[in-house]
Amino acid sequence: MTRDLTDLMWSTDPVLHRYMFGRRPTLNKVLDREWPGDHGLLSHAHAFSALAGMRQVGLLIGHTTSEYAENFDHSVTHQADALTAEEAAHLRSALLWMDRLFPAPLPESYYILEFAISPRARGTGLACRLLDLAETRARMQGCVRLSLDVAADNGAVGFYTHLGFRTEVETRLPALDEAHGIGSHLHMAREIARPS
Repeated sequence: MTRDLTDLMWSTDPVLHRYMFGRRPTLNKVLDREWPGDHGLLSHAHAFSALAGMRQVGLLIGHTTSEYAENFDHSVTHQADALTAEEAAHLRSALLWMDRLFPAPLPESYYILEFAISPRARGTGLACRLLDLAETRARMQGCVRLSLDVAADNGAVGFYTHLGFRTEVETRLPALDEAHGIGSHLHMAREIARPS
């Protein structure tokens, strides 16, 4: 199952994930470690997922602003346990750069860390259903907005805009762009609809 999750996550931003993890098997090791637990950025406890048969076809992982900080710290501490010393050192360094590339969400936000739909499940309404589940969880936890980060050249930007997300911040880190091809990223957000 985590191999499907790895493929879904990798597909959202291959250049960024290659920089962070080097290879898919490294991301898979991190997911094998974190997914089953209750804590961490990539824990199932913070995810909505969809299966088609035995295949994972949709994934949304999100955190409230306060959960994110706690889970980030947990991940930094525990992801390294699943990796070689070299992989762990690289991931720690990459996470520091990600803190610069991705601006912190505003207070009372529900931050969508990962959002992926497999190509065979696109156009089925699955993305909207996962987003609705996340919005319901966010509302129940007192959040007033959803936010996410996405590569500016990712085709999903149009989908997010169609769903009411607006770009709040655009970032580009020349060091990452020039050395690794990680271009501009958009921090997008939308207000959470209140029940009528």
